[in-house]
Amino acid sequence: MVNALRVNLALCVLVVFCACKKNPNIGTDITKPETEIPVIPTPPKDSVEIPGNSKVIEVGTGSGNLSIDGKTLGITGNTVIKIKGGSYSDIQIANIVLANGTAFVLNDGLVEIVGNRQMTLSNLKNVTISGNGTPGIDKGFVFRDKSSDAASIQLKNDINDFTLKYVSFSNVNTYNAIQYNSEKVYNGSESSYSKNLKFLYIDAVNTGTLIRFRGSVENGTITGLVKNVEVAYLNFRDSRAVGSVVALENAEAYDLHNNTVQDINQSNDNHNGIFYVQGNGKFYNNLIKNHQGNAIRAWAYSIGTTPQEVLIFNNIVINSRMYSGFELQAFERNMLPGKTTFVNAKVFNNTCGNLLPKEQFPAQILDLYGLQGGKTDIFNNLGYKFTLVGQNNTNFIYNDMGPTPPNAFNNKYFKTAAEAGIVDENKLMLGANSAAKNAGAALTSQNLQISATPAISFDIYNTPRSLSKPSIGAVE
Repeated sequence: MVNALRVNLALCVLVVFCACKKNPNIGTDITKPETEIPVIPTPPKDSVEIPGNSKVIEVGTGSGNLSIDGKTLGITGNTVIKIKGGSYSDIQIANIVLANGTAFVLNDGLVEIVGNRQMTLSNLKNVTISGNGTPGIDKGFVFRDKSSDAASIQLKNDINDFTLKYVSFSNVNTYNAIQYNSEKVYNGSESSYSKNLKFLYIDAVNTGTLIRFRGSVENGTITGLVKNVEVAYLNFRDSRAVGSVVALENAEAYDLHNNTVQDINQSNDNHNGIFYVQGNGKFYNNLIKNHQGNAIRAWAYSIGTTPQEVLIFNNIVINSRMYSGFELQAFERNMLPGKTTFVNAKVFNNTCGNLLPKEQFPAQILDLYGLQGGKTDIFNNLGYKFTLVGQNNTNFIYNDMGPTPPNAFNNKYFKTAAEAGIVDENKLMLGANSAAKNAGAALTSQNLQISATPAISFDIYNTPRSLSKPSIGAVE
């Protein structure tokens, strides 16, 4: 399984994110930050156990093309498929559709796909692909040194109840390292969308957009819908023109958390969203540093007629050379009568510092463009060292560009980190005398479904948080 020491060291690296442009100049003249990289919580130990009654199948020769077909292999229940270590031309995994049990595809040694080659995944249900199959190897599936635009991992056809984890990418110069374009037209039936997709413990360096799921909600049609997609424990860094790290174009109940992104978009001046997501869900416990662009551009709507929520909380966003910490926006084109509706949003307990404007466009904690009827609450956020420009040069917390003013309260801004009582600009911990310490509005009064979102009860470093007297910002 995973070497715990190496995981902890890898996860001590901070990271950052943006929009969807190819990165032709990545990997040159990377300047490392002078300050120490923030310590982040050790992710929970992977608790997934492989059933003892699993059938074991060994495949691969260590080279050439490898095809794993569930129909040909007769996979019908709990199965472990071990891929022999080596460098493969291509790998295809298809037609593993299990009503009961799980198929685990594991590395047996280091499995690499080098250059302009690809792993293709098609028609999978209850399948986990994991690179933690060999003790002493952190990330047992490695994709590197790619220059063509074709995805390193291409998802096709029906993909449900699927997990990809313990994978690494390096020097992958492509628009989308992991891509899914289902083209399903949503009609409410389970066959018209994909669900329960997880992408966990992935490292990426000098790489283009890591994950892109195509989809749309417009002209009366909903296509490419993915429900319950989780991206967590991502470590993404040193990519000069990536734009967006993760782009989800039609997602319901996304769960984006505990990701680190740093040192990106030094050569990209577009209005980037490091996480660019359309739909609704949660964005929390993410560390974004030394970057350009909004940490998340959340373009918001709900599938169906019941308004859902966008929650943005417990994030640290520091040292952006352009743009605010977060963006919320909704478009009339996404409001389809009887099919979609607005969301309500809450932005709370975030820490944002040293954010620079782009020319006359200011940088604050939140850019709010309006939610097509939805309401926005902004509270318990901490900001420091912003440069206000343009027409909105008095409000350090949010830039309101929509028709409905937000409900904003218990936010604090300081000229410097020291004035905020932050004892260092590495961990961003609050000193005992900080004006932000235990000064937040009670979380129990904010209509938050705390039992459904337990991370609200902790800060970004997993320190328990008082729900009645929380501190302001992401750090208790």
